[in-house]
Amino acid sequence: MYHKRDRLTYDKGYEQVAKRIANIRFDPNQAKGDFMRKKCITGVGCVLFILCGLLIFCSLSNVLRRKTAGETDQIHSFYSVEKNSLDVLFIGSSHLYYGVQPNVLWKEQGITSYVMGSPEQTAATSYFLLKEAFRYQKPKVVAMESYYLWNKKLYNSEERLRQAFDGMRLDGVKVEMLKTMLPDTEWKELFTYLVPFVKYHSRWQELENKDFHSNNFQKGARIDYTVTELDNPGIPENAASVPENSLFYIKKIEEMCKENGAEFMMFAVPFGIETDQERYDRRQGLNLTLEKELQEDGVPFLFYQRDNPEVIDFETDFRDKTHLNTYGAEKLTVHLGAYLAETYELEDHRTDAAYASWNEDLEKYEAEAAKLRENPVDTAD
Repeated sequence: MYHKRDRLTYDKGYEQVAKRIANIRFDPNQAKGDFMRKKCITGVGCVLFILCGLLIFCSLSNVLRRKTAGETDQIHSFYSVEKNSLDVLFIGSSHLYYGVQPNVLWKEQGITSYVMGSPEQTAATSYFLLKEAFRYQKPKVVAMESYYLWNKKLYNSEERLRQAFDGMRLDGVKVEMLKTMLPDTEWKELFTYLVPFVKYHSRWQELENKDFHSNNFQKGARIDYTVTELDNPGIPENAASVPENSLFYIKKIEEMCKENGAEFMMFAVPFGIETDQERYDRRQGLNLTLEKELQEDGVPFLFYQRDNPEVIDFETDFRDKTHLNTYGAEKLTVHLGAYLAETYELEDHRTDAAYASWNEDLEKYEAEAAKLRENPVDTAD
């Protein structure tokens, strides 16, 4: 009996399994759907993995990249400004970023601005930086400082070119800049400009705090309260020529401003005798010629050392023989701000809640300025 009952149980179980198998139908659409779902999940995983890798790579590249003007990180910090929030964009060389303070301009007039400067910035460099800036901002005024127009070259050295463009995002403007500035350079070298990590990957032993934390609140300007006493050399009688290359790019900058609905103006920050009187006369004489060139196009030009000598005190307002210190920059910015507000009827945003971050940055600037007034630091590049 035991064996017979066990056999019956086995037969019934077999019949049930057989019925279930018989009822199974192969659905090719369902199989295809399952395959696609698995493929999609795998694809999404790969994309996420690649994106995480790129994020880590970009972060490392940004840390290792040599910063322009130290803690200011001038060009890269530009991208931290809220899109289409600037009233004024400044372009120019070190005379600019030592000579103008956007936080003072905000404090005095409620005007938003950024100093897109770099050491020894040529007119060609200014052109490409401005072209990049117009992709993110719609300034009402573009103000260019004139000092480095004396240089007839597209750029002065590899170091200065990198200080202007390593901080720029990889896009069409950067590619165009490389084609123009470095037309005969091998692709391996060009790649180091497009991907700065390749140039600076071994720099990890040199890293400082400023490589991890930039003072974006300085808006591209430098703070330096060191003092060098100078005599005012005056203004030469004879004009000096402006290099054709500089005039060419000034014209292109004028045209680009018109295309983007921005007013264009220029100004000359005061400076002293760096090496000898002859060189000083040539560089100040350039401003005399430039003024006439700009007048023909109806472009305003503020020649501070000639027309407003009372603004700057040569005994207290210079950090070295050619650059203003922050005492001088604050004075010049107050005067320039009043001119900008009146001439271009720029709106005062100080009580606008949408611009509250500018008041916060002003507090950071004043705290940093107070610290550096107490203990001046020489910030020479």
